[in-house]
Amino acid sequence: MLEEGHHTNEGYRLFREALQNGQLKAGMVVTQNELCDLLGLSLSPLRETLVLLEEFGLVEIKPRTGIRIVYPEVAFIRENYQFRIMIEVYALRSFGDTVTEAWLASMRGRHEDCRRLLEGSTPFEEAQSQVIALDRKMHRDIVEALENRAVLATHTRLQENISMARRVHQRSSFRAQLADTIDEHMKVIAALERRDVPAAIVALEAHFRASTHRTFAA
Repeated sequence: MLEEGHHTNEGYRLFREALQNGQLKAGMVVTQNELCDLLGLSLSPLRETLVLLEEFGLVEIKPRTGIRIVYPEVAFIRENYQFRIMIEVYALRSFGDTVTEAWLASMRGRHEDCRRLLEGSTPFEEAQSQVIALDRKMHRDIVEALENRAVLATHTRLQENISMARRVHQRSSFRAQLADTIDEHMKVIAALERRDVPAAIVALEAHFRASTHRTFAA
């Protein structure tokens, strides 16, 4: 659906950027005019974008009140994680049969590089950004094995929703949490290196359970 029109796609992208940079905050209420000004959109493309955002559960249109930005409650987070797990477990069954030695070697090496960043004197923000980027790539690569653009677009949206929830609920992040993410990924990689897809799925599900817990970490 994101490919349906330039204005809708652009509006969605601008909305996500505004959430990420703090111009829009979870739970806040804005008018259509305020949102037009903030996103730099005219009314017609904004209305197209709002239809999409409402369908995706990211805004609620309140008559005579305004547009409420979703606040990621527990149910919102649980639903997004459940949907994402369904996609990735299904994709991993295909990915595990076709994964190349080159991908496995690259992923293992990149995770070891990130571990060294965490254990060294690299500023935390830099190490964190490297781990987050690697996390997104690994999960996206698994889903790309399905060669289904609609599924990939949905998976990307779910990743963005979970990232938004983390920004709201996770008050701080620590090197140990990032190290845990690397350890969990490495268990998936190790299972794939053994061509043990069921074990890789178990490791992936364990990673998601831990990731859900970290979303609410203080």
